[in-house]
Amino acid sequence: MLEFGAHEGAKALGGAADGMPQVPPLGVPLRCLHESTRHLPPQQQFDAWREANASFLIHHSPPARPESYEAEATTWSFGRLALTKAETPGGAYSRTAECLRRDGLDHWCFSMATQGSRVHRTRDQISMMRPGEIMLDSLAQPFEVARTHSAWLFLYMPRDLLPETSGLANGCRMLNTPEGRLLGEHLRILAAELPNMNAAEAERMAEATRAMITLAVAPGRRGDEASSGPIAAAQIMRLRALIRANLGAATFGPARLCRLAGISRSQLYRLFEIHGGVALCIQRERLAAAHRALSNPMEPRSISEIAESVGLFDPSSFSRMFRRSYGVSPRELRLATSAGAHSAGSQAPMEAHKAGSFPALLRLL
Repeated sequence: MLEFGAHEGAKALGGAADGMPQVPPLGVPLRCLHESTRHLPPQQQFDAWREANASFLIHHSPPARPESYEAEATTWSFGRLALTKAETPGGAYSRTAECLRRDGLDHWCFSMATQGSRVHRTRDQISMMRPGEIMLDSLAQPFEVARTHSAWLFLYMPRDLLPETSGLANGCRMLNTPEGRLLGEHLRILAAELPNMNAAEAERMAEATRAMITLAVAPGRRGDEASSGPIAAAQIMRLRALIRANLGAATFGPARLCRLAGISRSQLYRLFEIHGGVALCIQRERLAAAHRALSNPMEPRSISEIAESVGLFDPSSFSRMFRRSYGVSPRELRLATSAGAHSAGSQAPMEAHKAGSFPALLRLL
């Protein structure tokens, strides 16, 4: 298995998050996730890394089995943003339509190599990335990547934080502008400073980062982008808000959502097609709300009360769906949360998050 653990001075994933972060008290440690294969025997490293990322990406086997595969990644979560600092050997991986349906992630991703290079293909668009260049693309679309031995920085943010870039729905954008390069330098500083910050300091840094992102993306906007991309993104945001407002109703489904939104079923299904369908999105919103509650050490309700509050009234079905989505049962997550609340830096909370832990972190943003 991969080595998972909390960064020095930080709580493990799920230790104290409620999914909608407020400004934390001074001194609360910054949540982060550390993944590494360095402790494993060399012949097991590639398979372990591929298995750990299987719900998010597909790592393709090279023609000749590598003698070793020392890969390492640390992800810090702060203010609805997540920054990953990674170093990986050369290879190829892809995010397929099946991955999209399985994890439901549609976040924006800013990526920049600090060492090495990669070729990124999204549909018919091919981009060559070299050190210092920064690219913006979306996890809501399939892509293929081939890279050399590389060190990378990735910044992830939920789609609703930057809806004006939705014209990228069918591609990606290289930010080869002064503003883009300024954002790249900002990411370097973030990667160096976040390990030393507490949650309150990082929350303030998140505000500055979002301002830098807006500056970097703005020059690429065109006046003719008031087309189906931005309109569809705005509709999706509104529909998801309606879903979240009606989670407690067990019978809430596509038909009622259509009535509330004032749109046709065919339009509804077309909007959610790339996300795996509207029914699946409703289920994911229910499970995500339950995950946020179970990840909150101050949450007083029982597991069954939390499940019922999000419209999931069958305990066995709820537990089964929850484990399939997050790799742990509701009870295991609650125990991990309790352990994390009493022991900052303990390895125990992370043990329950080994399966699917990175997608779980992104869902909490």
